[in-house]
Amino acid sequence: MSLLIDEAEALTPVVPRRYTRFVGDQPEAVEAGVIGEIRFTIFVEDRELVTLMCSAWQLRPLVVGFLYLEGLIEGIDDLEMLRVCLEDRLADVRLAHGFPDVPPRKILTSGCTGGVSFGKYLDQIEQFRITDDNVCVAPGQMYGLLRELYDSSHLYRASGGVHTSVLALEGESAPRYVAEDIGRHNTIDKLQGMALLDEVPTRGGVILASGRISSEMLFKAAIMGVPVVGSRTSPTNLALTVADRLNITVCGYLRQGSMNVYTHPERIRP
Repeated sequence: MSLLIDEAEALTPVVPRRYTRFVGDQPEAVEAGVIGEIRFTIFVEDRELVTLMCSAWQLRPLVVGFLYLEGLIEGIDDLEMLRVCLEDRLADVRLAHGFPDVPPRKILTSGCTGGVSFGKYLDQIEQFRITDDNVCVAPGQMYGLLRELYDSSHLYRASGGVHTSVLALEGESAPRYVAEDIGRHNTIDKLQGMALLDEVPTRGGVILASGRISSEMLFKAAIMGVPVVGSRTSPTNLALTVADRLNITVCGYLRQGSMNVYTHPERIRP
């Protein structure tokens, strides 16, 4: 019975909980929010496509961005219908070209909630190599985006336990889109989905994430045409290998006034 109650409460992104906090040896009763988590299934043409573990938050852009970055749609015009039912934890999608050609082999990603990728483009990685070599970002812009990321992390301030990513478009110093989720890879899907729904191009932009930069996040950024990706923490070695091949600048351990630039530092100029 308690599990059913918890599942109902988890329909909100932040779930109120009672717990005990210790300060030294002294316990005190606390009632505060913790981040919710749901199992969310995407159905395409009445067939189950994938089930994601995610936050009950920004689900429409999550679906759109996931379909696009996995190569299952080429644009917003491929969507004939998209219905998100939070109570049933599902999305129902109708496509103009019917059920997509899905590779039979799925890849479990390194995302903190065990994400899934169909890996449709893995054999064609070079076609997404960034060619916009005229993109230049000042260090001060990266430090400013870090402040904006902190200021925009509303779910994190309410509960903790959530990742935030922001997308600044080319020529803009402030983020255009902010995405939050328990899965850091989900936040990139959401950023792409928001841009697609607004019919805004992402090429030439900058992504800054709160969590570790993984290889699948770099690949998503390449499909988006984003040449600069940063994080307040570290990239993985495989992510840097992918970044070298895809001509992406990776910045890690961003702080107010310092950062490490691991690949293609020529884009970071005062």
